[in-house]
Amino acid sequence: MARLDAPEASVLKALSHPLRMRLLTFITERGEASPVEMSRALDQTLATVSHHTRVLRDSGCIELARTEPRRGAMEHYYRATEAPFLDDEQWAQLSVPARRRVAAQLVHHVLRDAAAAAQSDGFNAPNAHVARMVLDLDERGWRELSSAVLTLLERAQVIQEHSDGRREGDARGSHDSRPSELAVLHFAFGQPQSPGPSRDRRRRVRPSRLPR
Repeated sequence: MARLDAPEASVLKALSHPLRMRLLTFITERGEASPVEMSRALDQTLATVSHHTRVLRDSGCIELARTEPRRGAMEHYYRATEAPFLDDEQWAQLSVPARRRVAAQLVHHVLRDAAAAAQSDGFNAPNAHVARMVLDLDERGWRELSSAVLTLLERAQVIQEHSDGRREGDARGSHDSRPSELAVLHFAFGQPQSPGPSRDRRRRVRPSRLPR
């Protein structure tokens, strides 16, 4: 995922609504989609989906990819200009209820996809990763880890763009496509504790992950 280039206020308005986040996620996962397809898949009226699609388009989150004639009308297909992502400053400007809605929706999708991968061969693929690490950070450490997460996500987007370029420039079609998902969760866990002279804050952190 990469930073959204649309004006900050427009992006916040677009992604603060739970249905618009669902629509943007749907378009991102499919590559492109039309309001008709999304209304059927998400069980929403076409009028509602069309309205929120226009908001996403006007905010710069999506753009028109192509049109296709359908039964005397023109069906519009949209693609995401960037993956649905808010940086730290944008996230802080969302209301608490909006943050909870967005977080709950994204976690739902991550858990759904991860469970499906675990039940198949998703984590058996070479270089697949699953890890869990419980940390105890001070305020500076929290900010440093957040910055490291953003750097990883931005690097992943660059890798995706390079991969796209190699496939587009390969006339023989020898570059295979390997769909995958990168999900990073960093969140407050448990109750904060005040440092004290009797507390050993030098405990060793043991990451839990699949052996390789």
